[in-house]
Amino acid sequence: MRCPGKEHLPLLTLLASFAILRLLVIPTFGLGVDEAHYVLYGRFLDLSYFDHPPLVGWVQAALAWVFGENLYGARIGAVVAGVIDSVGIYALIQRATSNRRAALVGVFVLNVSFLFNALFLMLMPDTLLLGLLVPILFVTLAIERENSVKNWLLLGLLLGLSGLSKYTAVLFLVPIAGYFFSRRRFDLLRTPKMLPGVLVAFIIITPVLIWNIQHDWISFSYQSGHVVGSNTLKWSNLGQSVAAQFGAYSPFLFPLAYYGLYRALRSKNNLLFLSALFGLVLIGFFTYASCYKRALPHWSSPFYLLFIPIGSYYLSLKQGFWKKYLLLALAVSLVVTLTAYAELAFKFIPMPDYKSVHRDIYGFDQVMAEANRLLRDPQRQGIAVTNWSLASRALYYNSPYASEVFLIDNRFDQFDLWQKGSPVGRDLLFINTRFFKKNVAKTMSCRTVEPAGSLDILLHGAKVNRIDYVWCRDFQGRK
Repeated sequence: MRCPGKEHLPLLTLLASFAILRLLVIPTFGLGVDEAHYVLYGRFLDLSYFDHPPLVGWVQAALAWVFGENLYGARIGAVVAGVIDSVGIYALIQRATSNRRAALVGVFVLNVSFLFNALFLMLMPDTLLLGLLVPILFVTLAIERENSVKNWLLLGLLLGLSGLSKYTAVLFLVPIAGYFFSRRRFDLLRTPKMLPGVLVAFIIITPVLIWNIQHDWISFSYQSGHVVGSNTLKWSNLGQSVAAQFGAYSPFLFPLAYYGLYRALRSKNNLLFLSALFGLVLIGFFTYASCYKRALPHWSSPFYLLFIPIGSYYLSLKQGFWKKYLLLALAVSLVVTLTAYAELAFKFIPMPDYKSVHRDIYGFDQVMAEANRLLRDPQRQGIAVTNWSLASRALYYNSPYASEVFLIDNRFDQFDLWQKGSPVGRDLLFINTRFFKKNVAKTMSCRTVEPAGSLDILLHGAKVNRIDYVWCRDFQGRK
């Protein structure tokens, strides 16, 4: 798609507006739980990781090398990804409809959907996967038009990078094959020209395979349990998963996705129909999985990336009530988005004690500073937490200090691979928060257990969190 002409000035203006807004906001709040975890991927560079493929870590390492390990370095990749994803949606809708105005509305609606704003502020594996989705659609159609080695190589490259982003990218193979089958292009399902593309995809994901061979395939066993994780069907899990998506993507925009899927399935346009096949597979898989284990709303983000904008296009063709509904949905979602950005930056909304929305992204630098002040001998002593979500932020915010952080829990995860030293025999300073508490005396084997003080995390006079520090002298393991 060529973008230098005046006809694309509205798109460039819209993209620049959202990008500048995000660049202004990203240094104003601390790293969240998952976000800190992926920044640590970049610090502990590896072929792959326990819970995800390595691309997000490699990108974080490159950004840290260019910008330094700071909030800008951690997040600027997400801002750029937001621009790339928006251009992709613009290209998709414009190619499918030849309607530049509808494409612009699609970009706008994407950028006022709540969860996409989070993914365009904080670099996650999902953020990277989203940028590959529309190019995969375009290349699949290019193969239908021209069965060439060049097109298969490009598809192999994109699918390989998707596999380095998230394991669920394997689902992309189903709609691609299904599309060729539906078009009776059986020749494309058995052509030898695909073999170079298959080889390229395989080579790209080789680091994941090597790492898993070295670690007894723990990533695959973890992900199979993480996504489904149960043999018992629970309708309440499905209801909670749908409710989470309803709120996460904006209650007004959520229905647009399913309307867009319905219309795209009935469309004679190849691009929209292929998108619908992707949508059916993605939302079908995660709906099925959520019947057994509650699905997190960002897992299904590729579906909503496609179909909230597509649904907005179809709704924009209507008149009367539905036209007004679309305008209301855009207006409300924009107001909420701008308010959320303002709250992240200025933290102006009064909140009751321990009810702050900033709980996970505020104050952890203070927590680690106080912990290190209490240490006298970092070689013999250490800092300990009892939950992985605390460990990700503790490790990140402990980087200025000489002390070592240990995660003491009963599950094996990435932190066990990063944790080289042993906590046994050390005096450990345990960090308990109001929301993650362990009775150290009852759960840990210590010579003595002593309170070491507390810290209130305050924001405009209101309590965000309370931290209790507890000494476990001569730690000998969990009871």
